[in-house]
Parts: sequence; structure tokens; C-alpha cells
Amino acid sequence: MEIIHSLIEDIPVLLVSGKIDAVTSKDLETALTELIDKNKKFLVIDMEKVEFLSSSGLRVLMASLNRLKHRDGDLLLATVQPFVKDVFFLTGANRFFSIYSSQEEAIKSLQI
Repeated sequence: MEIIHSLIEDIPVLLVSGKIDAVTSKDLETALTELIDKNKKFLVIDMEKVEFLSSSGLRVLMASLNRLKHRDGDLLLATVQPFVKDVFFLTGANRFFSIYSSQEEAIKSLQI
């Protein structure tokens, strides 16, 4: 798994590629925790290049979402591939996440 950090309109965006599984989810957790600990309230994860999402990866996303929600923030998902999106729908996690078709759409949703 690879994580590329960028900043769009002062919102951290993580472009994740590869597999998010029991081994690699720890790297994603570290990246998300570092941003949350820097008082970032809103984060976007672009999942266009994610090939696989395990329950471990979903747990990391849910834990980060919960931490952000407690700070009146949010974790937005962008460009989620259909086979990865199925994981969210099969587990019911889609009820908790905002899923957008692009990074731009996710960022735009945060603008008042």
C-alpha cells in the first residue's frame, strides 16, 4: 500500500493505492492519527487505486471517523471503486461515511 499526502484548500487528502489489509492498515492508521493529532477536523481519502479493503482496514477507517466526529469533523471518501464500495454496503458502513465520486466533490461538500 502507498499513501500520498496532499492539501487541497487546506483539507488534507490521502491518495491510497494498493491493498488495505491486516498488515498495511497499520500504516493507514498511523497516517490518519498523525493528521487528527494535528487538529485536522476534515480529511479526504481518495480510494481510486485501492484494490482491496479488509475488515482491518474498515476498522481503521471507522475508528478515525469516530475520532473526527467527536471533534465535529468528518472523514470523507472519494473515488471508491465498486468492489471496494461493496464492502461498505455489505457491512452497513456506508451509513456512516460520506462517499463522493471525486476529491473535488468531497472538498466542495465541505465549503459553506
